[in-house]
Amino acid sequence: MTLVWLPLILFVVLCLILGRNFIRFRGVLKAQLAAYRRGDYQGQLKIIEGFRTNRSEPEHYLFFRGTACYELGRLEEAEQLLRRSLSMANDPARRTVCRDQLGLVLMEQARYDEAAACFRVCIEESPKRGGGHRGMAETLLRQGGENVPALDAARLAVEADRAEKVLGGKLGREAHVLNLSESLAVFAWALTKNSVDPAEVEGALTEAFALCGETTKPIRARLHYCASQAFSALGNTAESTRHIQFAAEIDPLGNYGRLARAAAGTAIPPA
Repeated sequence: MTLVWLPLILFVVLCLILGRNFIRFRGVLKAQLAAYRRGDYQGQLKIIEGFRTNRSEPEHYLFFRGTACYELGRLEEAEQLLRRSLSMANDPARRTVCRDQLGLVLMEQARYDEAAACFRVCIEESPKRGGGHRGMAETLLRQGGENVPALDAARLAVEADRAEKVLGGKLGREAHVLNLSESLAVFAWALTKNSVDPAEVEGALTEAFALCGETTKPIRARLHYCASQAFSALGNTAESTRHIQFAAEIDPLGNYGRLARAAAGTAIPPA
């Protein structure tokens, strides 16, 4: 999960801003986001229950619960929740964000054709967003082929995220830089599959890590995982190993931390 779901947050906030529940909603939103940043996904699930009213399961509750389950590796549950949220979404921006997250879940299940179909719809719905292009690039990279299309998709992701108009104040700025950092990391990985100068790869990764900072563990873990894949493709085993170890240590129970721990051959504690 990334901060690609900022449009969903903004929409819900706008819907509730004049209502009595706004203050409560804002508190739950901030608390669950803080739990996500520190990689406390079990804690995030508990906080997300605050979105429910009289045992209801509103669209945003299903979405955030689905994203937390994705991080915990509860992929079947995540898929069900996100599909339910998607079926309830009427706003095009919210549908795109939800479909984007669903594509990530399908990718982790190695259902690459379905994931690619999700990302293609995301691109059709919102071609100026980086998320669909980024997801498509990683889907192609995970399959080990289609090197030029993967690079093209990754480049489009970077271009879209650089050009994105920043909305939503501090949270909007944070989402912008984190999205761009993820796209740059996937771009670096794609570059290595296309016989590009290693200096360009390292430049993209340097920018990605500088943008991300240290405080959002799941994003940082994704960057290290992509860097590991990039350096592995370049034949730099030492750097690849270093980055995979960082990813595993930073976010051991999150999606990319879990992938890194598996790649490093270490057991992970139960979620």
